[in-house]
Amino acid sequence: MAQRKYAPMLLAGLTAAILSIGQVQAAVIHQNDTTNTDVIPGLTGFGTTGAMMNGMTVTAVFAGGAEVAYWGATGASSGSVTGTGWSISQSDSTYGNPWNFSFTVGAAPLQLMKLIFNGSTGLTVFDRTPTDVSDSSTWGTPGSAQGWDLEFTDSSISALVTYSDQIAIGADPVVGDLWHTLTVDFGSNGIRQNFAFIQDTDNDSRFGVPEPATLGLMGLALLGLGWNRRKHNVVS
Repeated sequence: MAQRKYAPMLLAGLTAAILSIGQVQAAVIHQNDTTNTDVIPGLTGFGTTGAMMNGMTVTAVFAGGAEVAYWGATGASSGSVTGTGWSISQSDSTYGNPWNFSFTVGAAPLQLMKLIFNGSTGLTVFDRTPTDVSDSSTWGTPGSAQGWDLEFTDSSISALVTYSDQIAIGADPVVGDLWHTLTVDFGSNGIRQNFAFIQDTDNDSRFGVPEPATLGLMGLALLGLGWNRRKHNVVS
């Protein structure tokens, strides 16, 4: 009788233990902050590589303070950002290919607490995983294709990942898969090891389009060229 009485309790305890193990393995928690909405004109319609995020702002928050650095292209498809004693690089399409974070100096790396990526300064958009990868109707914003939530290649790493500054395309309503800001919070203990992660990105349709100041300089150059030609014709 005693065994029958306690059997349900033992089963419940075993079930709780199994669930807790599953929760430990699911170390990355994703959440959305819909407080702010950014409006962009559109998407490029092609995949972003490490070289296509020029100007993206990356803030590394350490136990002793924060440092802001800017992403730059380092090759035909590669790019990186470098701070004091740390760097992040990405050398291919961001869909399925890792970003690599490295501590670059010292035997005892600094305690990294957070990474904050502001894609708006580099016309970069963070694209989340669709609800059903086999159903294109759930992929989200038209032109964005499938996204990929941030995940670490090392499943033992824990973090709270927050997507903020949601994106709307023109006058269309927000769909909820595109974001300008990505915050990776490693918690109160931080992290002191090199790591790699996957996070898909897209480009704002203004990517590759000369800015007004550049267009103005080009116009002056063409005007000068025309003036020189006219002057040459008059002299001839």
